[in-house]
Amino acid sequence: MNSNIEPNGAITTSPEQAANWLKQGQLLAYPTESVWGIGCDAYNQSAVEQVLAIKNRPSEKGMIVVTDSIERIQPLLQQLPQQRQQQIIASWSQQASNEVGVNSRQAHTWLLPLKEAQFKDQSKPDNQLQAKVPYWITGKHDSIAIRVIAHPLIAQLCEQMVSSTNPYGLIVSTSCNPSGETPAKSFEQAYAYFGQDIAYLPGETLGYILPSQISDALSGQVIR
Repeated sequence: MNSNIEPNGAITTSPEQAANWLKQGQLLAYPTESVWGIGCDAYNQSAVEQVLAIKNRPSEKGMIVVTDSIERIQPLLQQLPQQRQQQIIASWSQQASNEVGVNSRQAHTWLLPLKEAQFKDQSKPDNQLQAKVPYWITGKHDSIAIRVIAHPLIAQLCEQMVSSTNPYGLIVSTSCNPSGETPAKSFEQAYAYFGQDIAYLPGETLGYILPSQISDALSGQVIR
């Protein structure tokens, strides 16, 4: 099968195949810690704009992205005070810990501040963009909303996305639902929402009961 001609609406259980679709600019629905998400390659502007359109979301609000490991995004953490870095790392480590009951686990997204040099400048050649964060992800903000995802299947997917053009293995993660509807909690619900418009990576959520939390990395304040 030639993955380059897979239509939207396609379904795979392979993170590698799903990553190939994302690299081609397709949108993908997938399970997260508590609900299903819909996303794309964070470094593909056209794909991000498709997600914004399908969600009816203003571009200036920015997008949440996920990746597979703390070590991979260490450059984004280094400018923070050591104590704050430890707090963020602890939140990501705890959310995946089997020592914490599933009813007490919570997905944590952090707004990490970006220096001017970390924004993607389209006037420069690609080889100078490898550590940058695209402006179409940050929106009007000077920070990136990012989470090290606890879901092992999606962590594999993010690992497959790592390349010279996506050095942090970032994929967009927004709730899988049309505007005004409740987020999908299963493949069947996700497919009922979007059908042939997107691709799918089926799997179970991790069953988290608590809603995901968003916090500001500079102040430590909980935003949501």
